[in-house]
Amino acid sequence: MMLTDTIPASLIFEELDGRPLYRKGYRDVLKHSKSSEIIEMGCSFLQALIATILGSHIKQILKGESYWVLGNEAGLHISRGNNLANDIAIFEKALVKNTFSTKFADVPPKVAIEVDVKIEADHFPDETDYISRKSEKMIEFGTERVIWVLTGDRKVVIIDRSKEWSTYEWEESVPVFDDHHFCMNDLLKKEGVI
Repeated sequence: MMLTDTIPASLIFEELDGRPLYRKGYRDVLKHSKSSEIIEMGCSFLQALIATILGSHIKQILKGESYWVLGNEAGLHISRGNNLANDIAIFEKALVKNTFSTKFADVPPKVAIEVDVKIEADHFPDETDYISRKSEKMIEFGTERVIWVLTGDRKVVIIDRSKEWSTYEWEESVPVFDDHHFCMNDLLKKEGVI
């Protein structure tokens, strides 16, 4: 019996290159030191707060433009064996053919934003390799830019079609696309977080 046969599907967060990627803490569930509900329920308060503040800001700056700003771990079906989740995904409205679909999106978001890594990086040497592979997969699919907000380091990393990494401090202005930017510290100050 393979190990994946003994791990409940509810502990899978994403599927990348045909491999299931398990939620952080899944080993504790298998050891019965945590309940599966604890790790299946969602992200940390800080991660949710940042995703909400950032998503609201982006929605506001794009108001009146032809984009949808989705949150809530929007599912993305790239190909067989590649099903990913995005904390925030900015889609061009014209590309989405069926807004009433109950399936994962099958068109690339223009920009995807992730707040921290939410998987155990078992299949990767470290989390940086996961960030790189997920971003590359999305860019190959047609996403222009993947932005990672890393709470531990208080950094923002951008990977775009050049596949070069750009790193910003939270105090710096971070490009989303065109003339749209955000500054993590400014947004957190405005909301009374810091």
